[in-house]
Amino acid sequence: MIRALVCGGVLASFFEGSPEDRKLVIKQIHHVFGDWEKRFGIKVLGSLDDDRLQIGPTLGYPWTFYILCDAPDHETLVTVVDQLRQGDFPLYKYIKLEVRTGRAATELGLP
Repeated sequence: MIRALVCGGVLASFFEGSPEDRKLVIKQIHHVFGDWEKRFGIKVLGSLDDDRLQIGPTLGYPWTFYILCDAPDHETLVTVVDQLRQGDFPLYKYIKLEVRTGRAATELGLP
C-alpha cells in the first residue's frame, strides 16, 4: 500500500462557468471521487474541504480539499487522476489535482 495525499484546487473556470456548467462539475465530482474503495481498492482515511473559509481559484497550497488515503499502488493513483481527463465533460478544466505519496509515519508513532 502507498499512503497518498490527494490535494485539489478549484480553478477560475469553475467560478466563471454558467450555473449549468457548475452543476455538471459537481455531478462529475461525485462520480470521480465517489466509492474509491469499491472501484479502486483505495481506503480513504480522511478528508478536509476548505470551501467554507476559502473562496476563489486555488492554484496551489493552500488547496481547496485534501483526501488522505491508502492506495494499492502507483498505477491506481494514476487511474484516479486520469478520471479528470476523461468523458464528455472533463474536470481538468475546473479542478487541479496534485498527489503526494509516501509511507505512513508509524515509525514515528503516528497513525
